[in-house]
Amino acid sequence: MAFLDNFKNALRPYDDDDYIENEATEEETNAFEPVPEPQPAPAQEEYSEPKPKFGKKEHRAYAAPQPAPAPEKTRMRLMLITPTEFDEAAEIADNLKDRRAVLMNVEKTDNETARRLIDFLSGVVYALGGKIMRISAQAYVLTPTNVDLVGEGMADLESAGLYF
Repeated sequence: MAFLDNFKNALRPYDDDDYIENEATEEETNAFEPVPEPQPAPAQEEYSEPKPKFGKKEHRAYAAPQPAPAPEKTRMRLMLITPTEFDEAAEIADNLKDRRAVLMNVEKTDNETARRLIDFLSGVVYALGGKIMRISAQAYVLTPTNVDLVGEGMADLESAGLYF
């Protein structure tokens, strides 16, 4: 019945002889002195002016708004591109995405490729919120949303149906 004896020994309380106390000596006690607790800094009171009461209007002097000076490098670029193949449409689309106006001359392009270029770039211009305008039989101006075309002949071009 060794099992029951082991179980009884595990449950019985310890004898005084089995328990060893660690009694601190005076030398050990004096070796460490208590560290003073850090004291929080005193709170500072902030002073704020009282808010005006209802009915009183505070008159403030406002400066007139001044237009911001334009940076020196805000020159608009008009890219003149004479495509010969449809693969050059990506270059024109990239210029429009970079907010540059494009003057496209399709004189050296065959009619089928010119039509494909105009169809594709019309979609690009529409997606970017820009405009495409035919200024002659073989030349088109494609503008992004930040460019407006103005001038004397614009009304004639629009009324002739050369404006997309």
